[in-house]
Amino acid sequence: MNRIPWVRAAAVGVCASIALAVPAVAAHQVPPDAPHVPAAMTTPATADPATPSHGPATPSSGPVQPSPGPVKRSQGVTQEDIRKAQELERYWTPERIRSAVPVDAVRAGETAQAPLRAPHAAGRSALFAPSHQVASGVPTVGVFLIRSDDGSATPNQFCSAGAVTSPTKSLVLTAAHCLKGGKSYRNVAFVPGYRGGASQAGEPGERPYGLFPMELGKVWIDERYLSSSPSDDVDFAVLRVGPNSQGQLLEDAIGRGNTLTTVPAAGLARREVTLTGYPGGQKTPLQCTNATRAFQGRFMEIACDGFRTGVSGGPFLEGFDGSRGNLVGAIGGYKTGGLQDNISYSAQFDNDVLRLYNQAVADAAPDTVNPLGDAGTWQHATTFLTGRFHSDSVRNSTGDLIVRWSDGEVSLYPGNRAYGLGKDIRLVKDKVWKQAKALTVGEFTGNSTDDLLVSWADGKLTLYKDVNETNKLHNPIQLKGPNGTWTHAVGLTAGRFGGGNARRDDLVVRWSDAEMTLYTNVDGRGLHAEKQLAKPKNTTWSHARDSVAGNFAAAAGDQDLFVRWSDGEVTVYENLGAKGFKGEHRLRPAKSSWQYSTLVTAGAFGGGTRQDDLLALWPSGKLSMYDDTTATALGRERLLVPARIS
Repeated sequence: MNRIPWVRAAAVGVCASIALAVPAVAAHQVPPDAPHVPAAMTTPATADPATPSHGPATPSSGPVQPSPGPVKRSQGVTQEDIRKAQELERYWTPERIRSAVPVDAVRAGETAQAPLRAPHAAGRSALFAPSHQVASGVPTVGVFLIRSDDGSATPNQFCSAGAVTSPTKSLVLTAAHCLKGGKSYRNVAFVPGYRGGASQAGEPGERPYGLFPMELGKVWIDERYLSSSPSDDVDFAVLRVGPNSQGQLLEDAIGRGNTLTTVPAAGLARREVTLTGYPGGQKTPLQCTNATRAFQGRFMEIACDGFRTGVSGGPFLEGFDGSRGNLVGAIGGYKTGGLQDNISYSAQFDNDVLRLYNQAVADAAPDTVNPLGDAGTWQHATTFLTGRFHSDSVRNSTGDLIVRWSDGEVSLYPGNRAYGLGKDIRLVKDKVWKQAKALTVGEFTGNSTDDLLVSWADGKLTLYKDVNETNKLHNPIQLKGPNGTWTHAVGLTAGRFGGGNARRDDLVVRWSDAEMTLYTNVDGRGLHAEKQLAKPKNTTWSHARDSVAGNFAAAAGDQDLFVRWSDGEVTVYENLGAKGFKGEHRLRPAKSSWQYSTLVTAGAFGGGTRQDDLLALWPSGKLSMYDDTTATALGRERLLVPARIS
């Protein structure tokens, strides 16, 4: 949904389109008698800046030489798997592979960008290392073939990629930008050890190990890269491939893959790294070894000549023995890998790439496009409100979130009953809502659908009855016209605070002079009985930042008041109506990290009816939920929107 430059709607990720377009290949379980894989391969180690986490591969782990005769089928491979690989081979003829064009080149032409990877960047020649072709190919590096299904004039496209050792024997790593774009693809395949040109008599051909089809839906890309504003820090993708047409799993065909190795920010400068990729037009792997350096504190940079468009996804390998090494990067990240053919980049391989690898090993569900958008959007939220608004939420007693944005738009995010939120529904977009000074939600009119109460900058007090996806904000009731008194209201909190009924129709008001008052049984006719909770000009309540109603204490009945203070202290006042401010519980001390949170609210987001799930927004745009919070402890944090990476 486009409204202002910080767009909240996320582009459709490629995972969904690939799942529809790529031929399915059954997932393979690790055979019971599969060779033991060292823990370092299943949980890659953090590399020391100067020393690889694992030494060069031993001679016994050298490439498996392609056999001219029949080969042993890998355990668990079915005839259907083989049929699918054969079907892929029929499409990807040697001629089609040779004529495939780099994905980056196609995108540059479509978007009228400047040519990618322009020749030589001036002023840095002392850093450059010469590159050379590897006519015999590299077993663990290959072309990553993609057939675009969007009517492109050049549908056969490619990137570079590297095999990753794993218990599945079937993982490949490439750049996320090779697959991200909202387009559908099919006939996606990895061709390890690809070597362009005719082979000599008795030597393996262009596809010495065969083609390995990408399995249906088995692509793991970080959700931050799937967003409408992809984060270049996570420009990598892990995918799973099926067996080749001879029934071999990837690592049964090529030998052990490269070992995924995480790199700390302090270790981006490394002494000896080998870069390999397939430049467009030649389909013969290009290789170069050079030192790397840190770039912007989050990318690895290497200076190697001739790495023009087509090399995206090619591996950065440390401890390379001619066939495999420790995988410390992949061409991508900054400017999708760089704009000159002699300077290449990789996003830092930290816990983000390790998370994707572990998802792939466990065959976990891939990330999806976050319906909540990204952190850049949430930095524009100015008000949080929780209640039951959407028709489905009313039926299921689920909490929803209303957000007012800095441009005056007001949005409704339905709850999903699983501690999450769905895509937003616009309630109104009007600059007049910038003048809404204080807002709260309650059951003021007696229906199960909640109402929105607004105190405006001019002192008006307006009740919007039965807010939902249909009524939106079309049923206003004016409780007070413009006046001087309510211009001093700086905070409203509705809840069940001892008004004598089961409705959340009692209202706590914080005034500009720090006075706190409680109005019970507010309804469509206005305000009624008033009770003073704290006197004017007290030294405490001027420091309150957020106050929300919730069910945090063990006892059932009236609600409690959650308060976040300016110094970071977080407290709960149990049963506010009966105990006032005497039933205080401290959840966080002064000077805690909560002094930096920007907005807090509480709702019932986990399927129950207790309002004990806290939503907190942080300056970086991170949105967190703390489910099942009590009067003595914050709940477990669930990350709904990751922090913005600057």
